[in-house]
Amino acid sequence: MSQTDSKVIVITGCSSGIGLETAVACAKAGHKVFATMKNLEKRWKLDKRIEEEKLENIEIMKLDVSDESSRKTTIANIGRVVGNIDVLFNNAGYLVMGSLEDCTYDEIHEQIETDLVGPIHLTKIALPHMQNNNAEPSLVLNMSSVAGKIGFGLTTAYCVSKFGIEGFTESLRRELLFKNVNVALIEAGVVHTEFFEKIKRTEASKKSNYAKETTEMSDFIECIKTQTKWTSPNQVAKKVVEIIAEHGKNVRYVIGNDAEFLVGSAYNNKDNHEKMDKTIFEQFEHYKCTND
Repeated sequence: MSQTDSKVIVITGCSSGIGLETAVACAKAGHKVFATMKNLEKRWKLDKRIEEEKLENIEIMKLDVSDESSRKTTIANIGRVVGNIDVLFNNAGYLVMGSLEDCTYDEIHEQIETDLVGPIHLTKIALPHMQNNNAEPSLVLNMSSVAGKIGFGLTTAYCVSKFGIEGFTESLRRELLFKNVNVALIEAGVVHTEFFEKIKRTEASKKSNYAKETTEMSDFIECIKTQTKWTSPNQVAKKVVEIIAEHGKNVRYVIGNDAEFLVGSAYNNKDNHEKMDKTIFEQFEHYKCTND
């Protein structure tokens, strides 16, 4: 890759999973990568990959996307080092599982702050570094999911944040239409990462009126963690590199066979909620583990 093709890429949530693999893939593609994470004590996995792959173009930095001071400090530091930012990949996120009644104020607030409000403010801070005079447009890439198109029970706060990311992406893309900055998002299905290990089940849900449903959902998640049919983080990382190469020319990129089916069903049945409910139930039954 020539120097002119190399881009400065900022990625959030790089301690594991999609963030880690994307940081490595982008660096191997010749880009300068600022791999950020909330807790630098978890950097060892990425450090190990950097050493194994002999990568010299990844810099690990601390960034808590839910903290305004951290957002401002990190972007300012990156700006001082490289000046312009070509790509911002808002990837960090997690999931709180439980009924709305069982979620505390803090659980709802932290979920939406991390998965929606944080990325919005981080993008706002980064944009002055992205509106350059280069011939090629800069790119804000947001991590959404099937939950940005379909509302699933027992994950209301998470779905709210992903529906919000969809609206944020569409609106900002049009807002920046003539500013040489593209905005796009990824709608992923199940990706085989530590995301499922980090799901937080609300304490109240263990003994509430929703205990049975939440336990069934927990069992389902335990099941899908053991299956290998899902999209790998490497596949997502490879797709991100391709999206960056084409400057996010499309607003949405659907990744995974399960995502393609469900997102397609959501579009086709947008006015038929009863049929969509049946489709989701059938998918749940199809993928859950059996005792056979």
